[in-house]
Amino acid sequence: MNGPDGLFGTSLRQPPTNIEAEQALLGALLTNNGVLSRVEEILEPEHFYIPIHGAVYGAARKMVWDGGRADPVTLRPKFEGDLRLRPDETALQMLMRLAGCMVGIAYAAEYATTIRSAWFRRNLFEVCSETADLCCRPGELPDSAVMEGLENRITRIATGSIAAQPTIQIGAAIGQAITGAREAAERGDGLAGITWGYRALDRMTGGLHRGDLTILGARPAMGKTALGLGIAVRTAAAGNSVLFWSGEMRAAQLGARAGAAWAGLSTLSVFTGRRYDIPPHADTSQREPLAPYQWRELEDGELAAASLPMQIDHRSGITVAELRTQARAMRRSRQGLDLIVVDYVGLLSASSDTRSFNLTHRMTEISKDLKNLAGELEIPVLALAQLSRESAKREDKRPELTDLRDSGSLEQDAATVLFLHRDHYYLNKQLGDGNIPRNDRETDEAYSNRCANLIQRTRDSRGKASVYVAKNRHGATGACALQFQDMTTWFRDVDESDHGPAWTVASGDTP
Repeated sequence: MNGPDGLFGTSLRQPPTNIEAEQALLGALLTNNGVLSRVEEILEPEHFYIPIHGAVYGAARKMVWDGGRADPVTLRPKFEGDLRLRPDETALQMLMRLAGCMVGIAYAAEYATTIRSAWFRRNLFEVCSETADLCCRPGELPDSAVMEGLENRITRIATGSIAAQPTIQIGAAIGQAITGAREAAERGDGLAGITWGYRALDRMTGGLHRGDLTILGARPAMGKTALGLGIAVRTAAAGNSVLFWSGEMRAAQLGARAGAAWAGLSTLSVFTGRRYDIPPHADTSQREPLAPYQWRELEDGELAAASLPMQIDHRSGITVAELRTQARAMRRSRQGLDLIVVDYVGLLSASSDTRSFNLTHRMTEISKDLKNLAGELEIPVLALAQLSRESAKREDKRPELTDLRDSGSLEQDAATVLFLHRDHYYLNKQLGDGNIPRNDRETDEAYSNRCANLIQRTRDSRGKASVYVAKNRHGATGACALQFQDMTTWFRDVDESDHGPAWTVASGDTP
């Protein structure tokens, strides 16, 4: 079988080109330089299939930008002796030939779009052909490497390449902003983006903004996974479709946390089916099984979450390209996609092209890919990040932007950077078992006062958490308070009841 779909079918196909459109556009440009204003936002020199055509376009564009006139006579010196010329043509003959190909100035933008489309399809043709070659050599590369290479290259082609990105006049930009403000006002929630699920964060930031990369950083044991999960679940409960990627926990472990929060149980109770809300048996040291009402509350939590538009992807070590594939599939589904939560950015893998580079370079690539993903899908991407040890070494343990310094370009790429901090964790470590070390030459009174102060501060900080907005392109920076429940590892707003529902559906009725 030797037809187009049979053996050698793809090898007989030619890369997409439109040389006639290239000639017609250059003819229009060399005849009337005003054509450039219609096509300069669409075309770059590399979009042309014939190398000399791209060179002529680039030279003419620069000449016009510099205030000169681009025509065969003025451009001729730039191409005398050019090795890309036909053997039977001089530079002037080549330029005159192109000028004679002018069909019509009015169609210049259509020619430009046609040329760009052919360039885009050539890139896809090349990628798919190379991938087909790899598929015909089984065993040379693992399947995952072939798939990753294909996804990464397609992602790079697609980002900013499918269509021209036109400029927007400032008045129109203000008009877009006013339209967005009116829509927000009509919603009645006062948010410019989608809800965090926590009123304190909504008030501070105006919500999670579409198209933005937002970073939530914390040191280990602060509860960043718990807060990230809380944001995902509560945002889904508000009616937004959420994709939660976990590189650290399996889906069942995340489900245990959400179920424990709903039922008011320790996460250990969900894992073991035993009660941690009462002491173990005095004689056997065994803990009692969960009571029937506790099993019912866990099952109620399952029912309450069953209708939430939230999906968990727990594949470990995936690349942003693989995450993008999953996100695009959700976006195309009836459920749609409104938010991606990444837990956490340091567990994503870099592409195979940069795996041999240093950590900062790999993180920079991942950061930029996440930013591009948010912009491409026009949804917020919330990426959790683990901070360096520097904050733990300072007397004031509160994180700072400099703690992201080893994380590539996260700080630069993110529109908003927040830090989660709980003083109680560090104060409790200082308190230890109560045997607080005594400083050299410290008097009994000073030591007693210091111990009493540490004990009081530890008590006062229990259950309290702070989120510091360290960078905010859309508004103010500052701190907001949350409460943290150690037993259920769940965050709540400070004015929420400890015994209220862990999340509330959009209608306002608790399931």
